[in-house]
Amino acid sequence: MAIPSFYHPELSSSDSLILLAQNEASHAVKSRRLRVGDSVRVFDGQGVVASAKIVAAERREVALELIDVMQRPKPDNALVIACAVPKGDRQKIMLDMLTQLGVSGIIPLRCERSVTRFSPNMADRWRRVMIEACKQSQNPWLPSISDEIAFNELLKNAERPLIYADVTGDAAHSAFSATNDVTVLIGPEGGFSNAEINQLKRRSAQALSLGGHILRTEAATVVAAAQFNANLRLR
Repeated sequence: MAIPSFYHPELSSSDSLILLAQNEASHAVKSRRLRVGDSVRVFDGQGVVASAKIVAAERREVALELIDVMQRPKPDNALVIACAVPKGDRQKIMLDMLTQLGVSGIIPLRCERSVTRFSPNMADRWRRVMIEACKQSQNPWLPSISDEIAFNELLKNAERPLIYADVTGDAAHSAFSATNDVTVLIGPEGGFSNAEINQLKRRSAQALSLGGHILRTEAATVVAAAQFNANLRLR
């Protein structure tokens, strides 16, 4: 069984004792039923990971003695998913799976056919989902969440190569062959408009096929991330 993981946004090799935030402490004592002397893992979401031992455990306060603090190297590859915002609970499914798959960041993308709009209060909810996914998967890197950006603005300001999901696109081994650092665009369930497709082509973005079926937005993001990871392993 994996050692229980907890999130602490500030970790340093100079720390010897830390207090978990109240929600993390409550989770440790009430949900995980951990006690003094139990071993845990703690991370800051920026690659710092520490093994620790519980030295005090109250319902709202848990103290950890840090035993070993290490900085995990940042992955050489960086996959950013720019996608239309799915509806309701499907956001949680998407965020959980993308975090487990190790994406670097998520950009809420406003397209012509977008239905759900990203709002500032969504960012906190999204972050909580991703923290839980990091804890479960023991991913030490918390994906970034950008502000919502209009499709046109993303294309104008993009710094990474752009790949977009399209049923007529190339297979993953071809689409991902040239770079380890890429932004993948996923449209709403109605797909990108013809005008948006034309803009992508003028921007020399490469089309990526995610298979022969029409996927929901959250499914498309997960398939794209899985294909990106699989292609890295095959190199």
